[in-house]
Amino acid sequence: METRFQPALLQEVIDSFSEKTEREGDPTYYNEFHEMADPIYEKFSLDEREPEFKKLYQQLFGKWGFADILEESFNEFPVLKAKIGIVLVRGVLKEDQEGVDILRKWGSVEEKLAKQFEEKGLRGVGIKLIPRRFYDPAINRYLRHELTHISDMLDETFGYDADTKVGFNPGEEHLILNRYRVLWSLHVDSRITRSGKEPMFSKEYRFREFRTWYRKILPGQVEAVFEGLWQTEHLTHAELLEMASDTIRVMDRAIDVEEGDIPDLPTKPLLMPGFPCPLCRFPTYSWVEDLEEKMESFVLEYIQENHPGWETEYGACDRCFEVYKLRAAGVV
Repeated sequence: METRFQPALLQEVIDSFSEKTEREGDPTYYNEFHEMADPIYEKFSLDEREPEFKKLYQQLFGKWGFADILEESFNEFPVLKAKIGIVLVRGVLKEDQEGVDILRKWGSVEEKLAKQFEEKGLRGVGIKLIPRRFYDPAINRYLRHELTHISDMLDETFGYDADTKVGFNPGEEHLILNRYRVLWSLHVDSRITRSGKEPMFSKEYRFREFRTWYRKILPGQVEAVFEGLWQTEHLTHAELLEMASDTIRVMDRAIDVEEGDIPDLPTKPLLMPGFPCPLCRFPTYSWVEDLEEKMESFVLEYIQENHPGWETEYGACDRCFEVYKLRAAGVV
């Protein structure tokens, strides 16, 4: 398996890490970088410096252990690793841009590269990370979770289909896709937990997230349904999609649970930073909640007319909050 890192990402990781540790009172990495970088300015002309700095960043990225992080993560998935020909890692600016996916979903250059490996029966994986993720203690949990998703996508028995169309309108599509994401992530973390490794999020967190998107399941039943899902060893893409589209299907997963197995948590919707707004479908970090108190009834009716299936509990981003007040009033 070949791994390629975007040169700009290597630079960002080394620069930000050395500056961070220096600010925190450990100048070791900062000093080592400058001991090696300063002579480049003295020995090489302006045109010759760029390739020298690229080599320096590659050297320190490996020496300081950042290159090993991905290798160690893939080593937890030997079956997946045997299917992968190349991994491309690039940097992004914001957390909501991060992700791990099959390479063919990226741009034309990556798609062309992936095809070269597919001719050999191998696949390409693309990973997008913010630079500070490399020295975030949670990176192993993050990659473990994401690579389990990739393992599912490349497992024929899972039957993943990226072209599946859902919903009859934007509101319904938003609901189904978010439920699908919640169910799949729940299934991933439950399997990781049973394997004895640390999941991305705890069982309690996944229960709260699940209940957010299935609020019409009655108290007392929702715990039984969640526990049934949590204990399921294998789910397919089709099954997840069916349960995301039909609450009756997810309720079929209920099993008997002991009182107290799952903690009593508030039923308020979980509007996480980076979740897509149900109206504009762009990721947002600025949610507006309690819309029934903050919006006039005619504005809420206007939104529901244009987004069937949307409920006030799903909230909205601050931009849509302002835009729909103006639209409902006929200003725009």
